[in-house]
Amino acid sequence: MFEWIRGLRRTSAPARKLRSRGDAAATERVEIAEFAPGILPFLGLTAYLQLELYEAATRAVSGAPSLEAKNVLAEVAGQTLSKHQLLTTEIRSRGHEPHVLMTPFAKVIDEYVERIDTPDWHQHVLSLYLVGGLFDDFFANLAEGIRDNYRTEAIRILSNHAGRAELKALLEDAMAEDEGLGSWLALWGRRLVGDTLLVSREALALSERREFDASEVEPVFTELIADHIRRMDGLGLTA
Repeated sequence: MFEWIRGLRRTSAPARKLRSRGDAAATERVEIAEFAPGILPFLGLTAYLQLELYEAATRAVSGAPSLEAKNVLAEVAGQTLSKHQLLTTEIRSRGHEPHVLMTPFAKVIDEYVERIDTPDWHQHVLSLYLVGGLFDDFFANLAEGIRDNYRTEAIRILSNHAGRAELKALLEDAMAEDEGLGSWLALWGRRLVGDTLLVSREALALSERREFDASEVEPVFTELIADHIRRMDGLGLTA
């Protein structure tokens, strides 16, 4: 499905452009915000995603090898739970039950979580760092296009990166103590990106403003891959 991933070059950040349907020579810039869904699907999807990230963080706490690691992961879990609660509070304020709006997205997210599940603690923590960062940034950018007064608040919630730097430091310290860990985690990080893009694809398909066309959103996915590569590079991992 994503054969174009192989052609990505790490040396240059891709421009989000596409060919117009009427003129193969003409191009236009594609912004993620152009694919923003309605406010209710957005709230349901992001609320459920934050709930799953919270559950993943709490599982990592139980397997943490040190009190310091437990504290960092507990902070991450608390932040994701807070985001979930803020989003579900907004859902209720609009007269809806959170579980009703989250249910349509349960299957795709549950299947995603199952695909990236791992018994290895370090891989699990890397998933929290990479996936949490990618999804928060992706949905914050997507929220830019929401036609609703909640847009600014949604961006604020999802742009909160508290605990992210500490999570990165936790991984860096672990790799410094184990020379072979970096190569092991680099392989896992490369595996994560394809499955993560499938969830992003589901979100783009909900667009109320632009008709979804798989060939046209490839530049958007390419930008997401570039973001993933930058996070991997920041950890000293080869993406």
